[in-house]
Amino acid sequence: MIKINWRNIHPTIVHGAGIDWRLLSGQSLKDEKNPLACMKGMMYVARACLQPSLSYHPHAHDDHEEVYYIIKGKGEIRIDDEVQPIRDGDIIYIGVKQVHEIRNTGDDMLEFLAFAAQI
Repeated sequence: MIKINWRNIHPTIVHGAGIDWRLLSGQSLKDEKNPLACMKGMMYVARACLQPSLSYHPHAHDDHEEVYYIIKGKGEIRIDDEVQPIRDGDIIYIGVKQVHEIRNTGDDMLEFLAFAAQI
């Protein structure tokens, strides 16, 4: 059985602004140091937090697609040339090689889950 609580994971800084707790990893990342690897097509599941007025720098992934599920807060997401407001309850799909940036436009922490699948 694999069961993990985000409170037991040491966070890292991602994309120069966000705080990220890598919760699960896909089979391709499995080794003796990573007992949390599961699901063949999945790359990772992560809990992410972004402070008010901060944003991830625009970036794209050549090797995976992502889904963001907004847990708390509000902001905006830019995918390629399209910008949309986001808030708790929204789910966003980001395709392979799409340039994306998430920004916290609220006064509170923007919290979301990031799911990535390998292509």
